[in-house]
Amino acid sequence: MSHCYIGIDGGGTKTLARLVDDNRPPIELRAGPSSLSQNLPQAISNIGSLCSQLLAASGVSADRVALACGVAGAGNESAARTLCGHLEAMGFAAVTVTSDARTSLVGAGAGLPMVMAAIGTGSVAMRLDRNGEIRQFGGWGLAVGDEGSGAAIGKSAVRALLWELDIHGAPQTPLSQQVMHHVGNHRPAILHWLQQAGSREYAAIAPMVFEHQRTCPLARDIAGKTVAEVERLIRSAWADTDLPITLLGGLADKLVPYLAEDLQSRLIPPLGSSLDGACILARDSVAIESTAY
Repeated sequence: MSHCYIGIDGGGTKTLARLVDDNRPPIELRAGPSSLSQNLPQAISNIGSLCSQLLAASGVSADRVALACGVAGAGNESAARTLCGHLEAMGFAAVTVTSDARTSLVGAGAGLPMVMAAIGTGSVAMRLDRNGEIRQFGGWGLAVGDEGSGAAIGKSAVRALLWELDIHGAPQTPLSQQVMHHVGNHRPAILHWLQQAGSREYAAIAPMVFEHQRTCPLARDIAGKTVAEVERLIRSAWADTDLPITLLGGLADKLVPYLAEDLQSRLIPPLGSSLDGACILARDSVAIESTAY
């Protein structure tokens, strides 16, 4: 009897899960966020619920299933091991908890040496060298990093609004007017929004910047700085190699046209997604044991 495989891609805004079984079409489900660094109990609940739903829908038992989770925040070893322990308790044949950056790299290249940059709610770059070594660049989180990410874009837009309010008493640009409508129309409301805002809330503002990019100088300035930050991230990972480059994430399509020519010349379409990468890791599980890293 062949094993089934579950791959999970967990991020700051959504979680995707796929059960693969040679005997039937794949089953895919979606849930809310599962970033280990934002809300660990929520992440465990969403991932566990998706696993239970997939098992119920497929009619297979957990002990026949190898599971691999690529989740944001897995660099926190304590959080990753906590999640791993909960999944172990569900009785899976094998459990791997790793970063969504690693599953993105595996999925994007299907094992091909390359540089992958994932630009979405957060930002990170990964390089798979020809000798098999994997290196990560960025991905430190919004507080000190995630340059060029949707969350960083949103944070820049909110910061610009606050300066306009301090100096002029009212928003001065079309972008700031829309951002103010989103975060609150008076100081107490804005302060309340700031107190509860995380990466997801800031990233939700990023589309406003691109909407106003052609007509608003502020939006154009933020977009330009974003491109520079993404280029810096990619170049750090690319270094002096001749590896191909691929971009993933919700902002990839918006940024590609503005990248420098030498970077664009190395771009290839991704061969797969982070969810595909998680399924590859689950499929390739050999030892019936659990790992978190």
